[in-house]
Amino acid sequence: MRLVTDDEDDLTAELLETMIPARAQIPDDPDPGNYVVVDVAQFSTTVPELFANGAEYIYITEERGNEPDFKAEHPRAKIGGSSGPNYEGEEGYDFFNSPSFVQDVDVAGRPTAMTSTNGGNAVTDLRLAGGDDVDVYVGGLTNGKAVAEHLKQSDQRTYFVGAGSNGKPSPEDLAGALYIARHLHGRPPTAEQQAVFREMVTFGKGPKYERKPQVKRTDLYEYTLEFDSRDVVPKLVDQRLVDVGDGAE
Repeated sequence: MRLVTDDEDDLTAELLETMIPARAQIPDDPDPGNYVVVDVAQFSTTVPELFANGAEYIYITEERGNEPDFKAEHPRAKIGGSSGPNYEGEEGYDFFNSPSFVQDVDVAGRPTAMTSTNGGNAVTDLRLAGGDDVDVYVGGLTNGKAVAEHLKQSDQRTYFVGAGSNGKPSPEDLAGALYIARHLHGRPPTAEQQAVFREMVTFGKGPKYERKPQVKRTDLYEYTLEFDSRDVVPKLVDQRLVDVGDGAE
C-alpha cells in the first residue's frame, strides 16, 4: 500500500528542483523566475509587520551601516539597525529586526530602511545576481498564504530561498518555505502538517531563545507563529520592498 500519492510525488520533485536551502547556495546566475526569500526568525516576519503598520516601503541597504545615509536623504524615514545591547536597539536607529519591537515605531506613511544578516542579505544577493530576470519576494508563516495566492497569477516558475544561518539551512526557514510552497501548488497544509511546521519552528528556536531577553520569545510565540495573520505581499522593486498584495492601497 502506497502512503504517498502520485500528486505528492510530483510536488516533492518540484520542491526539490526549486528549493535553495540556504543563502550561501544562491546561484551566481539564477534562472529567471520568482524567488521567495524565507527568513522566518525574523526578517520575513518583521517585514510584514512594518507594512501592516503603514510603512510606505522598505529600502534594503546593501550593507548594515548605510541606513543613516538613507535617513539623511529621507528625513521622515525610520531606519533599522542591529539589536544593540540587551536587544534594546542600536543608538541612532529607530528599530531593529524584531516584529514586536516595531509595533511601537511610527512608520505610518513613512519610508523605512533596513537589512539583516540572513534574509535582508539574501534579498540583496538575488537582486545583484539576477538583475531584471528575477522577481524577489519575502514570505514567512504570517503572510505565506497571501504570497502563494499572488504568485499563482504568475506564469514564471517560483523558487524558494531559505535564508539559513552561518551559511547553513535553518529548520524554521525550510518549514516556512514548505508552507508557502504547498499553498502555491494547491496542496495546502492539513491541520496535522501545520502542527508539524509549528513544532519545527518552536523547537528550532525556542530553546535558544529561553536564554535571551523576553523580546525574542515574544517575537517567536506571539508573531512568528501567527499563521496567515497578514495579507502583505512584499516584492522588491529596484531596491525597495513594496506591498503588492490585494489589500495594498
